[in-house]
Amino acid sequence: MKLDFELVTERLRLRPYKNADLFSLVEAIQDSHAALSPWLTWCTPQYNQDDAHEWIHASQQNWRYDISYELAIFERETDEFIGSTAISNLSEIGNSGELGYWVRESAQRRGFATEACVAVSQFAFQTLGLTRLEIVTHLGNLASQRTALACRAQFECTARNRIVMHDKAVNGLLFSLIPADIIG
Repeated sequence: MKLDFELVTERLRLRPYKNADLFSLVEAIQDSHAALSPWLTWCTPQYNQDDAHEWIHASQQNWRYDISYELAIFERETDEFIGSTAISNLSEIGNSGELGYWVRESAQRRGFATEACVAVSQFAFQTLGLTRLEIVTHLGNLASQRTALACRAQFECTARNRIVMHDKAVNGLLFSLIPADIIG
């Protein structure tokens, strides 16, 4: 898939990561690590430019080879970097993928994650032709669970040992989206 891809919503612009996003990505993570680190092991106060450079490069390779699709999220009005969303863990057998997302702390509770997830889900179903997306959240991550439900995802189960956190398997809540949830 081409790296000049872009999704535009009412308030957001989503596109593959560029090298120019490095400082904005580091700043967002450093400003938000306290809110995000309980759920994202890589989100630490030590996250730095080298980490961001590796992430951006890996993301660009993922796009080039259709491995996964990470998108940087920007607020259209200000062009501020506010987070990330991705379709990953693609399964050819299941014609499915996993939808992930995070939004910097200063942009939380404004519906941006939901808006981004709906747009990315439409991309997954209409462009990639997937027939199922899964969202897996930590049991205590109420904000992520609310986002999943706001996107019209259906709660399916508590999945045992579904998330590995600090080298320990923990249970996760499994939500799913199918095209009729978003497009229909």
